[in-house]
This record gives sequence, structure tokens and C-alpha cells, in this order.
Amino acid sequence: MNNKKILRKQMRERRDALTTEEINIRSKQISEQLLQSSFYKECTHICVYEAFRNEVSCEYIKTKALQDGKCVYLPVTDEASKTMKFYQITEDTIYREGNYGIREPKFDEKSNALQDKALILMPGLAFDRNKHRLGYGGGYYDKYLALHDEHITMALCYDFQIVDVLPCEEHDILPDYIVTEIDIF
Repeated sequence: MNNKKILRKQMRERRDALTTEEINIRSKQISEQLLQSSFYKECTHICVYEAFRNEVSCEYIKTKALQDGKCVYLPVTDEASKTMKFYQITEDTIYREGNYGIREPKFDEKSNALQDKALILMPGLAFDRNKHRLGYGGGYYDKYLALHDEHITMALCYDFQIVDVLPCEEHDILPDYIVTEIDIF
């Protein structure tokens, strides 16, 4: 467990050192990798996330997906239960500040929660070539995906976030694919 804590700190520091220009350039490269893939072209429902602490931005993907007529969703978290659901967004969506200061769509009982198979994009702090993922420790994606295994999952990360080996636990859910500036694997 201590190794995870150290690795989280190292990756946060490395990511925090990125300039806004570097984040924009790298995020655009990663977005292009995804947008050119058959995974994107074939999906009709896509779940993005709001970038937090210099994560890979999904803004370009979100804009393009809406232009392409895809159903686009963002996660909404529940701090008490440490769970999340995805709600559909449009260009007219109103947002609120959610947990951890992350922007979330405002929703009510009429809002469209994700019901269909989707391409789910997920962030993380570090990954290895075996697709193990080190998140922030909240387990939101692991809990959601344990109950909804029908989705295709893709983690978005900067190339430097790929390490040789990550410590993993039995409950960890691995993304199906990882997308960097250079490759999809």
C-alpha cells in the first residue's frame, strides 16, 4: 500500500509540472488517437470525464462527439456511497461543482442516466503495459465497472504515466485499452 502512496505522489508531481500548453498539446494528440480509432467511430454512447489536476482533457473529444451526434455522458459522484453514475449532457447542460471540486452536470429525475453499452473514458495517475490502473484511491470506476461490465473502457494518459509494473489488488478493474500520445494498447 505504501508503494501506491509513493507512486501517486510522484505521478501527481510529474503531472503538476506540465504547463497549460503542454497539457493542451498532449491532450489533443491523445484525443486524435482516440477519434481516429474504430472504437470511437463505432460507438453511439461515450462517457467522458472532466479533467482534474492536469489530467488528460476530454474537451476536444466531448465537443467532437456532440458534433457527431453521439450521446455524451459525464460522471456524477455520490460522496456518501463512493459511487457514481453517468448522465447525458448536451451543449445546453448546466453544471455544478461536484465532489473534489470537479464539474458535474446538474441532474434530476428527468435526466438521462446511461442505460446503453458505451465507450467509457477514464483517467488515472499511472498505468502499466498489463493495463493495471492506479487511480486516486476512491474506487469510483472500479465500483461502477464491477456492476456494469458491458462497457468498453479506455484509459487516457500521458506517455510518462506508463510504468513497468503497478501494484494491484483483486478488486481492481482493468481498462480494456490505454490511449497515450503515441499509441493505443
